[in-house]
Amino acid sequence: MFTYQTRFEHAKPVELSSTPPTPEELSLSVELCGKVQQALDTLEAESSTFYGTARSSAELLSHVFLLVDDARPDFKQRSSGRDSLCLTPRIFRKGMLPAPVTLSHVSADWRAVALDTTSLWNWIDVRGGGAELRRVGTWLARSGGLPLHLHVTIEASHPPSDIADMIVPYLQRVKDIQTVIQSSTGIEFLSRLANASDPTTDYQLRVLKVHYSQRSSRFSGAVLRLGEHARSLFSRLDLLVLSGVGISGWPEWQVKKACIYLMGDLGRQMTWNKVLGPVLWGLPLLKELNVGILYDLEYETPSNDVPPAIATFPSLSGMKIQTTFRNFERLLAIMEAPKLSSLEFQCYHSFDGHVDISSMANFVRRHTALQQLTLDTSGGEDDLNLVAVMESFPYAPSLEMLTLIASHGSADLLLTRVRSVLQNLPNIKYFRFNQMDFSLGALKSFLRDVQQPLTVYLDGGFVGAPSESYPDAPALETIPSLVQADLETLARTLSDRDILLAWSETTFVAAPES
Repeated sequence: MFTYQTRFEHAKPVELSSTPPTPEELSLSVELCGKVQQALDTLEAESSTFYGTARSSAELLSHVFLLVDDARPDFKQRSSGRDSLCLTPRIFRKGMLPAPVTLSHVSADWRAVALDTTSLWNWIDVRGGGAELRRVGTWLARSGGLPLHLHVTIEASHPPSDIADMIVPYLQRVKDIQTVIQSSTGIEFLSRLANASDPTTDYQLRVLKVHYSQRSSRFSGAVLRLGEHARSLFSRLDLLVLSGVGISGWPEWQVKKACIYLMGDLGRQMTWNKVLGPVLWGLPLLKELNVGILYDLEYETPSNDVPPAIATFPSLSGMKIQTTFRNFERLLAIMEAPKLSSLEFQCYHSFDGHVDISSMANFVRRHTALQQLTLDTSGGEDDLNLVAVMESFPYAPSLEMLTLIASHGSADLLLTRVRSVLQNLPNIKYFRFNQMDFSLGALKSFLRDVQQPLTVYLDGGFVGAPSESYPDAPALETIPSLVQADLETLARTLSDRDILLAWSETTFVAAPES
């Protein structure tokens, strides 16, 4: 029988804060402790099969603490998009009561176990100020010799040097750093860490995320100035995320994945050389590259006619570019990635004047490993952007999947352009149309001309037909269901030709007569 005392009615409060908890803190704390008690009750009910393997009740409780403390983020996995990359995880938000503190204030027994469980204390929220730095020092001491995962917030009221000096003695144990900069001098925190690193030391740092906060209009971005001294600390990163931060003096690093974001007014302050230049010529081992830049970047060279050197990425397999068409064309013109299999382009703003896709066309022709291509012009003001691209789409024999995303509006003209370039895609297997509005007649015409086996997927958007197509419809309200029935009939017919037509979250409507 399990006799370790954990029931709340027998708990002895230890060092409870004199400040009343917020409703959110109280709710989360009760929920966390309830999870612990529920886990212990479950284990007690199954004691005959479990307790024989547990060396002590304290060890068992320690394992339960770790199991229920599920708020700790995985910095590597939070990389699906810009917002999640830059978002401060809930566990690190100011005012939140961390799970280890909650668990250590339930009873004397729980506190003893929590303080001995070093794995509870190595995810640390780092902030400036005397009281906060003392708390950070306490957590660092309780973390034993485990790898450290740090979320660092640099506020204007606290010198970045004070925070850096707290971290430097433990630098060899730091595995992940996520930094939110809210001051004009906050970027000096990372430079100070790099200057304090030992070139002969093998550091563990694998994830570095730097987000320059846009809360204040006084700050227009930051430049991280690094040199050879940074090589030992930053050279073995698996993931690098820079949001609102440029790089100067970048040594060659071994980064496998890089995400560079310059949004809002920050993008206006940066130049090609500070943003894309260091990435292109400093990260030859990249396997995945994400770039988000809202505005056209200018060169720092005396003349824009001076072409940059070609940057080669022998291992790059996936690339997502969110920027203007001008930046996109420039980037593809100076890149070689022989193993690139997936390319996604999200265009910001409408194309300005004549659409020149020569760099993209040449890039697609050269890269024979390219199998997936996504073109998203929904950030523009009209659908003609994508139509213009498809008019000059290159011959791409390796391409198997093409995803087209446009803003809402009639996409029938786009279908005619896609139909005309099918001959340039001899091995295409999958078409995906996202958030587009088609007429049923245009879809039928497009699919009738498809000669090869193909999957066509409609993701969202509308499919409509004029009411005149259904003279026997009892009421106008019944036409959407008739349109859907016609599309289902079309899908069954196409299956005989090895063409799969599928849709999800698509709305069927009665469209005006064209």
